[in-house]
Amino acid sequence: SDPPFHSMARRLLLPPFAPKQIEPWEDKVRELCVRLLDDMGEITPGESIVDAAVQYAQHIPVNVIGKMLGFPDEDEELFRKFVHDALERITEEPGTREGMDDLGKYIAAQIEDHRENPRDDLTSYLMNVELDGNKLSDDHVGGSVILLLIAGIDTTWSAIGSSLWHLAQHPGDRQRLADDPDVMQFAVEEFLRAYAPVTMARMVARDHEFHGCPMKQDDWVLLPFPAANRDPEGFERADEFVIDREENRHSAFGIGIHRCLGSNLARLEMKVAIEEFMKRFPNFELADETTWSTGQIRGPRVMPVRILETS
Repeated sequence: SDPPFHSMARRLLLPPFAPKQIEPWEDKVRELCVRLLDDMGEITPGESIVDAAVQYAQHIPVNVIGKMLGFPDEDEELFRKFVHDALERITEEPGTREGMDDLGKYIAAQIEDHRENPRDDLTSYLMNVELDGNKLSDDHVGGSVILLLIAGIDTTWSAIGSSLWHLAQHPGDRQRLADDPDVMQFAVEEFLRAYAPVTMARMVARDHEFHGCPMKQDDWVLLPFPAANRDPEGFERADEFVIDREENRHSAFGIGIHRCLGSNLARLEMKVAIEEFMKRFPNFELADETTWSTGQIRGPRVMPVRILETS
């Protein structure tokens, strides 16, 4: 949405995603990652292959945002379907995308359940917070929840998966993180810069010619954050992954008034997920071809890795 409504609506969502509200989730995220690693079963170094995307990365943000919203754990598979329908089926012809209304119906049912069974979670917060002295309509609550689900799941699991994809191929970077854990704070930002998962859609505000390309008002355009992050005018050694890059004003979360409000949560999930995977598997490599997503979000969907060492 555009200002002034955007500013008011966004202001309501900022408090639950402030750093002090996100920090307490670290232990929960770490417990989840350890459980997912345990669920991989007995590992034989040099022989065992795990899917770091299917068995690990994709579960983390789904579980976390579901818990924040107060939705049942058993619905995680549904959330993945909703995200797939919304983001990866965009090339299908109109009228052929069955099931696209399922997300709206699901959220409406969850709002009604929260109304009948109030509890302390993000959905209840949205249902009780006021805008200009009035509680939000169910449509506003539902739209906000859908935005959080869609924006908070695929983007983060793609970022986690891409980070592990990189580490599987760069033993020097794995060793650097093992030798100096403090480098992780820089590594997370460099993973975001080098493998930014989002290409954002926007509408042209007015007729404009950009480098000889005519752009008309209300045309749709795609703004690829990954390209901006590899702009040689913005970054030294822009095409290189520099694990301890200290100056890193990347665009992975967007820029300006629409900058991702969940960036603190995404960083936390990435940091913990990478730390726990490397703690359990200090040495690993790609075992087969990686399958990547389609659409506006780019990240590994199938990523077999061979475990070479366990701890």
